[in-house]
Amino acid sequence: MPIYMEISPLHRTVTIVARGKIAPDEIRGMAQQIFEAKVRPFAKIVEVAGATTEFTLDQIVRLAEIMRGASNEKRGPIAFVVSSERTAFPQAFANQTEEEGPIRLFTNLREARTWAEHVQHGGDPGAANDGQGGMSDPRRLGVMFRGARRRGVPVRSLYAA
Repeated sequence: MPIYMEISPLHRTVTIVARGKIAPDEIRGMAQQIFEAKVRPFAKIVEVAGATTEFTLDQIVRLAEIMRGASNEKRGPIAFVVSSERTAFPQAFANQTEEEGPIRLFTNLREARTWAEHVQHGGDPGAANDGQGGMSDPRRLGVMFRGARRRGVPVRSLYAA
């Protein structure tokens, strides 16, 4: 599974999970999808602990430009979940974009989510779900990236019926 991305308008969150060797065109496709979805102010949880890539610094700069586009909206927090052995790409991306908004590296998904929620909602845990009591977002959108291809993925409820 190279890259899976899920966008939740209700929770104003983008979750990205990458596994295995990730090609530059898969990363660019994901960045383009984020730009097209107009979710710049959303919190982003980027889980790349099980992924590797060979991105150059120039490619990382171009990636940030794609995601930024012509938007003047403030960027939401970005929490990278990384393996302690593989931090080069997330650290380089953080160094190139830290002035655009809060960004941190974590080795634990729970800590990353807690931090992103705190930054985005000022520490109010109830604000993250807009008072929906933890309800699943029926408008969630899932996208899978493989090479230069992308396809929508059905997203099911987080709660059994």
